[in-house]
Amino acid sequence: MTEIQRDIDLMGMPLEGVVAYWLSLKKLVGGSRSFKSLEQEAEFTPEPFVRHLLELAFASHLDSSRVRELALTKGEVVCATLDRRFDLMRIAVMDVASGENPHRTLARMGARFHALPVEADRALAYAQELLRLALEKESSEPFFNVHHRQNDDKLLVTLLFYVMLARHHGRIACRPFVPHMGARFFGDALALVVDGFDAPFVRKWMTRHKQVLLEELRGKVRVSVDMCLGIRDRLDYDDLFRVARSHMR
Repeated sequence: MTEIQRDIDLMGMPLEGVVAYWLSLKKLVGGSRSFKSLEQEAEFTPEPFVRHLLELAFASHLDSSRVRELALTKGEVVCATLDRRFDLMRIAVMDVASGENPHRTLARMGARFHALPVEADRALAYAQELLRLALEKESSEPFFNVHHRQNDDKLLVTLLFYVMLARHHGRIACRPFVPHMGARFFGDALALVVDGFDAPFVRKWMTRHKQVLLEELRGKVRVSVDMCLGIRDRLDYDDLFRVARSHMR
């Protein structure tokens, strides 16, 4: 598995990094008439949207217009999923700020789902266990991490842990965990709360920043679709880079 395959993450990468990834795939294919290497890339990449796009383009017999349509649909699904996860993070940060009862936090989070991804009693018990471990383990331990790629059940439990931590020990107790967050959206907002910024300011910051992140993600989805189809259409490297430049400022 290459370094790129391990690191590709549309949410976390700048647009230039996404462009560099697709250009590297063009170099990987070179002048070969076979796309077998890109089928293998799809098998190993951890990025769900990129994996789906590669499978559509190089492991199916769909025509290019259908690939584009389905890939953009998948992009909206990914954005909707992240929108909800960011919303869960916002609820948690606001409740850390107010020292809210975790039961009320869980009820608010539950409204974002058709059904909770984990039973309420179990979620609270798991979060309580994390609270116990927080007294014994380093703050850098991965089970305290909040990341946008986490499954909803794990994300919900970890966010509840921070609400419990603030309620029992004060929001300042969250400070050691901030540098180790995989989701900068959550980590930066939590840092604002720990540093004493008032809740209305933090709420507005999170609302606006979420919009920016999702808007940028849609741009990275679009450039990925155009460049992937450019590789499928056998554009040469220079023309593929021209495609990329159409998306860059």
